[in-house]
Amino acid sequence: MKYLAMIFTLALTVLASSAYGCDEKCAKDKAEAEKNVQFPGYMSWKFCEDTRMDFMTSSMESLDKYRSKHFDTRYKGGIRNIKNYMVQRKAWLVECDTYMQLTGKGRIFEDNKTTKKIFKAMDSVTKELGDLIAGVTYSSSLGQDSSVVLNGHFETLFTAVDDHKNIMLLKGRYVTR
Repeated sequence: MKYLAMIFTLALTVLASSAYGCDEKCAKDKAEAEKNVQFPGYMSWKFCEDTRMDFMTSSMESLDKYRSKHFDTRYKGGIRNIKNYMVQRKAWLVECDTYMQLTGKGRIFEDNKTTKKIFKAMDSVTKELGDLIAGVTYSSSLGQDSSVVLNGHFETLFTAVDDHKNIMLLKGRYVTR
């Protein structure tokens, strides 16, 4: 009798989990049907986690290296390349953020506040780089020049990403590669 009850409980658990549980494929199919969107084949929660992780590690290192060693307002080509780099990374993160929201996984940077803060900081850096390409300069009489202003925007971005990393470390959800 005990054996029969155990089999019945196991069968009921399997049926209940398939009836009520929804894995990523199920969530993706449901979102595509409800929102009338078609996600690319490569899009997955794992892909988005990897994209976020690459942004927080290698992209931040590359931007910091550019800012500290190669930034020069005389060379518009380098500024244009970094601006395009930022635009591309943001597009990837926004695509993942949309996918994660529509499939019920949350936001790319865990919550609305953090995600908006990081995206706003990215927009700020991109705008400043665009302004430098367009020829905007700042008066030295005020004690600021273009590199000081841009470094301030970069620092805001680096701080926002570092704050997010620290929160994730405290939660045990961030592992460095």
